[in-house]
Amino acid sequence: MTTIARSDDLRIRNRHRVMTAIRRAGSLSRIDIARSTGLSAATVTAIAAELVELGVLIRKDGDESRRFGRGRPKVALSINPAMAVVVSTVFKMNTLSSRVFDYAGQTVSEHQLVTDTSSLGVADIRALLADSIRQALARSGTEARLKRIVVGVQGTTDIDGQTMLWSPITEHRDLPIAAWLSADLDVPVQVWNDCNMIAQSLHWQEPEEFDSDFAAVLLSYGVGMGLFQNGEPMNGSHSSGMEFGHMTYIPHGAPCRCGNRGCIEAYAGDYAIRDRAGGATADGGQGGIDAILEAARAGDKNAEKAITEAGAALGTGLANLFALTDPLPVALVGSGARAFELLEQAMREALRNSMTGEPGAAVKITCYPDEMPIVHNGCAINALEVVDRQSVSFAPGREADALV
Repeated sequence: MTTIARSDDLRIRNRHRVMTAIRRAGSLSRIDIARSTGLSAATVTAIAAELVELGVLIRKDGDESRRFGRGRPKVALSINPAMAVVVSTVFKMNTLSSRVFDYAGQTVSEHQLVTDTSSLGVADIRALLADSIRQALARSGTEARLKRIVVGVQGTTDIDGQTMLWSPITEHRDLPIAAWLSADLDVPVQVWNDCNMIAQSLHWQEPEEFDSDFAAVLLSYGVGMGLFQNGEPMNGSHSSGMEFGHMTYIPHGAPCRCGNRGCIEAYAGDYAIRDRAGGATADGGQGGIDAILEAARAGDKNAEKAITEAGAALGTGLANLFALTDPLPVALVGSGARAFELLEQAMREALRNSMTGEPGAAVKITCYPDEMPIVHNGCAINALEVVDRQSVSFAPGREADALV
């Protein structure tokens, strides 16, 4: 029995390797799958036949022009987009956005709502989350094929992906979002920190740049981080952890919206930069920060000082991180990334003056000014990978156990 169980486990792992290779590439021939996974051609052929028969994969004939050359044209395999859909929902300051993705990972439909999140009651939050997902599904007509929902929230979640423990967007704590939506929509649901979803998206879509070890820093209305070490996301023992924005920059310094003083976010968040530059607004929008960037580029001293302070806070935070991890690549994501040319000198100076010195100051920093599509993609990838594992987890002769 042990030998049989191990054999079945190996088959399932090999199927998942094949699915992952195809999902990353979009489509692959059997020869290319074998090269990518290291599996034998015979194993790939057998797995492909199983998954095509189940409808998980579909065949796509190679380029017709190759039919007149030597040899048979390659037949590519790709994910069957009609097999299932998943939903990604992003819940952040004053914004609620839901997207439907087909099984091949393409966006099918979307619903977005702008609202004052700080004024919402608990029942309002539950109703709006469910309604946003239902409206996105209704626009796509794919309700019957929904297999999973992942919610990315601006805030801290529990390690099991069930509860939003704390968020700056609402005064309410310990919201069981996964249980709510699972009951309301009758599908499995998980809720994750948005920065973790950013890191997962970059790890998946740009593995050459963000493979084993890297940090994704969100610079928006708030400041957060998703961290990968040895190819795996890092979290706390009980929560999503990595509250980079709430590490101390200056003890007893400027007030932070978390209730403490001197946090990195109290100097580097959009709202903090606006406050220090004399352009305070409380809406969390991007217009204010853009105006401050323009003012700084035009020589406004208050704007320059606010942005330089933000860069120093970020650089100090990264220096403290690198003291634990060694220097690693950094992605700056969100509206604050548009200010990188003004932030960079102060950031690198803080790194240069740290214990990591020149190696820390020389780290590669890549900027992505719009976080929303990256968070959505991270949520979708998280959901699709779970569905993939379910779709290949059947023993020989037990195909009925697979995703259908």
